[in-house]
Amino acid sequence: MEGIAIAAIAVAFYIAWNIGSNDSANAMGTAVGSGILSFRQATLTIAIFVLLGAYLKGHKVMKTVGKGIVPEGFLTMEMALIALLAAGVWVTIATVKGLPVSTTQAIVGGVIGVGLAMKAPVNWATLGKIAAAWVVSPILSGVFAMVLYKFYSRVISSIKSVSTIETLYKALAILGGSYMAFNFGTNEVANASGPIVGAGFMEPKTAGILVALSLAVGSLTFSYAVMHTVGKKITALGPVSAFAAQFGSAIAVSLANFFGLPVSSSQSIVGGVVGVGLLAGQKVEKRVIKDIIFGWVATPSTAIVISFVLVKIFSLAGMV
Repeated sequence: MEGIAIAAIAVAFYIAWNIGSNDSANAMGTAVGSGILSFRQATLTIAIFVLLGAYLKGHKVMKTVGKGIVPEGFLTMEMALIALLAAGVWVTIATVKGLPVSTTQAIVGGVIGVGLAMKAPVNWATLGKIAAAWVVSPILSGVFAMVLYKFYSRVISSIKSVSTIETLYKALAILGGSYMAFNFGTNEVANASGPIVGAGFMEPKTAGILVALSLAVGSLTFSYAVMHTVGKKITALGPVSAFAAQFGSAIAVSLANFFGLPVSSSQSIVGGVVGVGLLAGQKVEKRVIKDIIFGWVATPSTAIVISFVLVKIFSLAGMV
């Protein structure tokens, strides 16, 4: 049992590293893409606010991921290990390809696959709410981002001092990215720590801090490719549009946090970027959007299949 627990922690750190590598772009991709912050400045800011978010507000979503999909008692340490491993394999593949996929969907898919393989009673009502949030969050992000863009464009146009405008640009970028990173800690960290908390191995705050640290390492070491995709390949962003996309998506994620729903910051930020891009009259690269949407569809499906197959293989080997 001790070996399984150590392996589960190791895989939780692995998935957290993946989250940092892939989803850091959701917090700071637009700020880096618009040239307001350097990559190093962005990743340091992410590390600080992810830790704060995980420690202060991460417990709600951890409970949903760890106990709300498959009832308490069914998600053993072995099952948590398989769910995390299935999610981590797919997210690594997506990260190598530079696709901002949803780690949330990967882990939820992993937990569903485990539940189906073990014939556990899956809470389909909770899953329905989660799926609805996945659809609504990018739409809300786009709407919030468009409203914010309109408002701050008017504010900026009324300021005559160039130095004041430049200072305001940087402040908005840091504020928007920090807010998103905080929500990133409250929501995305739960994806890695939720299964081990649900299996009863670790307390939520302890798990949240440890996983957040691993996430910060992933951000520092392997996040540049996806940051480039979010910040530059979808559409060209200026300082105001970058802030509007960040802050709009952060508001949408905050609403999900309030209800304890694990949503995708990837979907939210892409919704925000597309919203302001369309409003500002910028060209939105449809090919990139199609690739991202494919990742959204493939992620939960692939994770379900991988975790289901792994459970069956381990069962035949007498390991679960």
